[in-house]
Amino acid sequence: MPSAPESITALFDQAWQRTRDRLSGLTDDEYLWEPVPDGWTLRPDASGRWLIDGEGGGGPAPDPVPVPTIAWRMGHIGLTFVDFGERLFNGRNITLDDVEFHGTADGGVAFLEDAYHRFWRQPLDGLGADDWWRPAGPAFFAYAESPAINVVLHVLDEFIHHTAEVGVLRDLWGRVGRGGS
Repeated sequence: MPSAPESITALFDQAWQRTRDRLSGLTDDEYLWEPVPDGWTLRPDASGRWLIDGEGGGGPAPDPVPVPTIAWRMGHIGLTFVDFGERLFNGRNITLDDVEFHGTADGGVAFLEDAYHRFWRQPLDGLGADDWWRPAGPAFFAYAESPAINVVLHVLDEFIHHTAEVGVLRDLWGRVGRGGS
């Protein structure tokens, strides 16, 4: 019978494969499609560097929360892998300046793939049996004493629910985003 960590990592692998399959054929228009006005997305600044709306501002999210694009969701998921991975595995906090977002579908997929494998999934394999139960550490501030497994489960929840939203947007794009009704 697999251990809880083995089951969790297997679920990450299944969710990753489903996500990767769902991103096949993603176009730039679909990636940046704003299904409603004033949504969250990725936008270039004056220098051409792509930034993510709504992240890093501190404080509560607006009410109602703007509807994000596929680009935003992929950026947010990748940011989660990088941020939580650096905090959990290296004990270091990052800033948004440490992350390069991309304004193209191919760039966004490559960013997400790199963030998942390099910053999250490979280091996750390095956790020993006892490491899952150790405190997450000071990089998690008020949650420093929470066990690492709680952080891992939070990242799994973020990953699965935001990639499900990407799937819904891909379905909508195919029906209404291209000018359909």
